Amino acid sequence: MKSICKSVVGMCRKNNEDSVFCGENGFFDLFIIADGMGGCNGGEVASSQAIEAFLDSLRDNNDFISDENVLDALVSALQHSNEVVYRKSCEVPELAGMGTTIDAVVIRNGKLIGVHVGDSRIYILRNGSLKRITDDHSFVMELVRMGKLTEAEAEVHPGRNIITRALGTRDTIEIDTVIKDVQPKDIILLCTDGLTTMIDDKRIEEILCYEKSIEEKLDILVNEANNAGGYDNITIILVEQEVEE
Repeated sequence: MKSICKSVVGMCRKNNEDSVFCGENGFFDLFIIADGMGGCNGGEVASSQAIEAFLDSLRDNNDFISDENVLDALVSALQHSNEVVYRKSCEVPELAGMGTTIDAVVIRNGKLIGVHVGDSRIYILRNGSLKRITDDHSFVMELVRMGKLTEAEAEVHPGRNIITRALGTRDTIEIDTVIKDVQPKDIILLCTDGLTTMIDDKRIEEILCYEKSIEEKLDILVNEANNAGGYDNITIILVEQEVEE
């Protein structure tokens, strides 16, 4: 398994409110992205503290070592992150109302096991086809689910950046869970909406199918998002499943 990540400010924002963790510090099979929101430095604080609290929880949880209980460990870690960020937003007036999206996945023994809150996304590219495996917690996707908008209409709707669920905004959090098989040659993509609001899924699929290294593919994704306007911070993780010998 090979992984790479990049987080950039984009072309319009003054600071980067995204945070990322990419298989390091003993957690070689764990990947996390978070897209913060809030006034002053609230977004940056929310996303970075969410990941820090998430990792702290896993360090103290023996379930994370167990393949059978890893999902329970991820859910518990996300609940702890929510408590930490929410408490901080209540204690510090200038951070009131801050929150963050978060996606965290473990890729282990042929499985992707993940937790998801917000409108950052997880995809799997397999045999040249890109499939999104998370549902956006956003205003426009609620309208899509209700049949009031098409996916194409949602992509250009003025309310597409309004999220309906975020970590740290309430004392409790509703968590989506994901379990998928992964195969050799699969590419797993985690990204914030700074990528997906600038480049559509079809173009992302084309780039990931290039006969290039994942480092080159990541650079192309970032550059195209910036060239399309770069209106938001852009954070991407790519994980490539290697062919078993």
